[in-house]
Amino acid sequence: MTNQHNCQELVILDCTFRDGGYYNNWDYSTELANRYLQVMSDSGIDYVELGFRALESSSFEGPYAYTPDSWIKRLDVPRNLKIGVMCNAKDLLKYGNPKETVAQLFCKAEDSPVTLVRVAAHFNEVDNCGDIMEELHKLGYVTGFNLMQSSGRSREELIKKAEIAAAWPIDSLYFADSLGNMLPDDISFIVSALREAWKGPMGFHAHDNMGMGLVNALAAIKEGVTWIDGTVTGMGRGAGNVRMEYLLLELSKQGMRETELDALMSLVIEEFEPVQRSCGWGPSIYYHLSATYGVHPTYVQEMLSDERYKPVAIVKALKRLGAAGASGFSRDRLKDVTESEPLVSVGTWNATGWLKDRDVLLVGPGEEVKNHLEALEYFIEKKNPYVICININPWIPSHLINAWAACNPDRLMLDKEFYAKNQGLLLAPNALLQYVDKDIWNHWTIQDYGVSVESGEFKVMVENATIPHALSAIYAIAAVNAGGASNLYLAGFDGYTSEDPRHKQMENALGLYNEQPGVLPLTSITPTSLTIATVSPFSESVYLNKENETFAQRMSA
Repeated sequence: MTNQHNCQELVILDCTFRDGGYYNNWDYSTELANRYLQVMSDSGIDYVELGFRALESSSFEGPYAYTPDSWIKRLDVPRNLKIGVMCNAKDLLKYGNPKETVAQLFCKAEDSPVTLVRVAAHFNEVDNCGDIMEELHKLGYVTGFNLMQSSGRSREELIKKAEIAAAWPIDSLYFADSLGNMLPDDISFIVSALREAWKGPMGFHAHDNMGMGLVNALAAIKEGVTWIDGTVTGMGRGAGNVRMEYLLLELSKQGMRETELDALMSLVIEEFEPVQRSCGWGPSIYYHLSATYGVHPTYVQEMLSDERYKPVAIVKALKRLGAAGASGFSRDRLKDVTESEPLVSVGTWNATGWLKDRDVLLVGPGEEVKNHLEALEYFIEKKNPYVICININPWIPSHLINAWAACNPDRLMLDKEFYAKNQGLLLAPNALLQYVDKDIWNHWTIQDYGVSVESGEFKVMVENATIPHALSAIYAIAAVNAGGASNLYLAGFDGYTSEDPRHKQMENALGLYNEQPGVLPLTSITPTSLTIATVSPFSESVYLNKENETFAQRMSA
């Protein structure tokens, strides 16, 4: 039954810095933070959730990924504005003693600038969160507990989790539309189920994947939900959240909350809309599809941030992710759905003598090519290497490239527009070419160097290679060795963060390559995080006539 609360009971929480941090690594300037906090105060916001709080860091992230008390005290927080932080349950549970972890992260509330602590949990984590909420309550914090990915749950499952939460000393029970696929009927269903066991204040965190964020927030209020989240311009993971400026306008229009919005509108126009144009959060057909298929929105965010993924590839990937039940984000799963079965192609072209006694420069896809293009041009002019581009790189001029190399079907599909509009020499197994319209290859000369992919294997032969992963870079390295090159240089092999599966694949392949007797040493002339020796292209030692034993010489020995 609908239980409409009066406007005085509404609690409005803005979590722009916390949820928006997925787009800028939680790295906001202090100048913006102070302006934002003052505007939130002027707009009548009850709580600002400034960021996450956690113990560990695996890479650089801005202060609002951790939001320590000492940092908050550096800010100009208006007196009437209450500050909150969020913890992910998994971060508090993983050490085995959640009470101790809470004690490490939080002092007594009376000594902290933080008033509210919310804990966000997946349904499979809820049962283990009691100690967390008890400890936070004991320290004196206002507490909220967020049930993530609440859509699609059965009534029985919702009631069970509400019963568990009802035994804890929490101040609000939230449910989140994490996949952005809820409709007002879903809101009504969830509220009704949770109310079977939970009688206290309830909150709702909407996502806007299908453009329903504001509609759903208003539907939740109609159902008696009194804690409502929003963010400035909707800034948040994936498609983002309810736009706070729209929410306050609608509440004012319906006479549910009086607020002064001039300062907020200026903040939106001057600070956040330029960032939105750059980062691209907000509803789109891709986020709508991700919601329809029940796919975690971070998959869309990742693909949109990678220029290799063309629109058709994103749509196909979302269909596959939906079929695989990808409601949680995993880089490995994204890789699985965007890569088809590796090629097995015998090869008809013999590489013997192709690069006899030549220096070779392999140009990878990394941005260090853009950052050091002048240095690369200097190197090419002075060293006169044979230049091979791995797949395509948008920053190096085509006239500097002698050949391109490819062996991955999915990457070829992403690059087909380039091949259709250009011409040249392509090192690729013939079996790869069938993945696009054959007319594309009318202006290309194909060198059919074969390939097979076998885990844990690296082997160079004159007509084909066995490599451990379907990586065009490793395929090209094998072909260069088979062609009798004297030296092998790399550029744009930037690498990734150490935990990225792509980084691990490359490191694994490079390790297997380096174990082979007599292969050409690899030398990078641009910065790289991979285990590759690096030299400066401006060092005169690079231009000494040093030659390594070629593959042909090793084969004949």
